[in-house]
Amino acid sequence: MPLDIIINSIAIVGLILVIFLYRMSKKSTIATKNPKLKSTINTTTFSGLGEANEPSPKLRNPKDVPDPSEDFINFILLEDIVDEKQRNLFDSATSLKKPHPLLISLTRDIKDPKELLYIIKNDPELVVKVIKVANSSLFALRKSITTINHAIVYLGVLRAKNIAMQFALERSVDFVNDEQKRAYHKIWKASFLASSIGLLIAKDLKLENSAELSTRCLLDYLGDISLLTAKPIIAKYYLNHSTHFERVKGIQKELGTNAAIMGKAFARNAQLPEQIIDSIGASMLPMLDKLTGSELSKEQQTVVIFSYYVSRITDLIIFQRSMDRIDLDEISFAETRCDSFFYAQAQIEYYGFGNINSTLRKARFKQEVGALIEKLRLDE
Repeated sequence: MPLDIIINSIAIVGLILVIFLYRMSKKSTIATKNPKLKSTINTTTFSGLGEANEPSPKLRNPKDVPDPSEDFINFILLEDIVDEKQRNLFDSATSLKKPHPLLISLTRDIKDPKELLYIIKNDPELVVKVIKVANSSLFALRKSITTINHAIVYLGVLRAKNIAMQFALERSVDFVNDEQKRAYHKIWKASFLASSIGLLIAKDLKLENSAELSTRCLLDYLGDISLLTAKPIIAKYYLNHSTHFERVKGIQKELGTNAAIMGKAFARNAQLPEQIIDSIGASMLPMLDKLTGSELSKEQQTVVIFSYYVSRITDLIIFQRSMDRIDLDEISFAETRCDSFFYAQAQIEYYGFGNINSTLRKARFKQEVGALIEKLRLDE
C-alpha cells in the first residue's frame, strides 16, 4: 500500500478519535455510577454555555467532577404532612399572627404605579418602611425621598411592590431572641437579592414574565420565614454557613418537615393565588430531580426551575458565603460543588434556560449584582 494512503488513513482515524473524545467530554455530569442518581430528564449534552456551546472553561472533563455526598444520594425529601409531628408543626405555623391583609393584593401582577400606590397607602406603617428602604444605602440617593408616590416612581413598581411584600411578611414574625432576628434579616436579604437577580436575568433573557419570576424568587423563602417563626431553634442553619442541602437535611431531620411544606401551608393560610401555593409546594423538587413527575403544568414547572436556581445562587452568597459576588461560568454541580446543583445542567437545558449561563458571564451583570451585594452589607 502506498505511503501517502497509509498516512491519510491514519489521519482520518485520528480525526474520528478526536471527535469521539470531544463528544464524550461534553456529556452531562448527571451521568453517574450510582443508579439512585439517574436523571429522569433525557439529555446528554448541555447547550447553555454560549452560542458555540463550548465546554465549561473551568472544568472540561466530567471525570474531574466528584460524586455528590452519600447523604445526598440517600436523602428522601418529604413532600407532604405525613405524621403527627408534622401536623403539630403545621398547626404551629398556621396559628401565627394573621397574615397581612394586603399580602394577597401585593402578589398580583401590578404594573400601574397608581394601583400600587392605592394598595400601599392603606397601611401607614408599610408606607413608612418602603420610604425608609428607598432612602437607605441600598440606593444611595443624593436627595431624600419623602412621599410613597415618589418612592414608587423611583424604585419602579416591581421593586417597590416586592419591598412592600417583604415587610407585609415580616408582620407575621415575633422575634424571641437575637439569633432568630439575625437569621430573619439574612432571609430578608436573600429574598431581596434573589428577586433582584431574578429580574436582571429574566430581562437579559427577554422573558415576558420577568415580573412574575422576580416575585416568585422572593417568595421562594416564604417557607424559611414560616419555619423560623414557628421554631426559632433552626436559626443556626442560616447563620453557620450551611449549604442549601445541609440546611434542608438538618431542618427536616430536626423538625420532620421542610421549607416547601411549610411555605405552602403559609401561602394557603394567607389565601395567596393557587398557582403560587402549588409552586411553593414544589420548590424543592428540582433538588432531587422530581419536578417532571409533579402535577404542575410545564409552564409552572419552568417558573419553579427558574426561581430554584436563582435562589440557590443567592444561597451561595448570603448563607453559605462561598462567594461575595457572582463568580460562576455556568449553573452546574461542576462549578459549585454543591449537592443542590447536581441535576442543574440537564434541568436548565430541558426547561429552555440554557442561555442563562451567558448572562452569568456578562461583565455588566456581574457589576450590577456586585453593587447590590455590597449595599446589602452582608457582614452586618
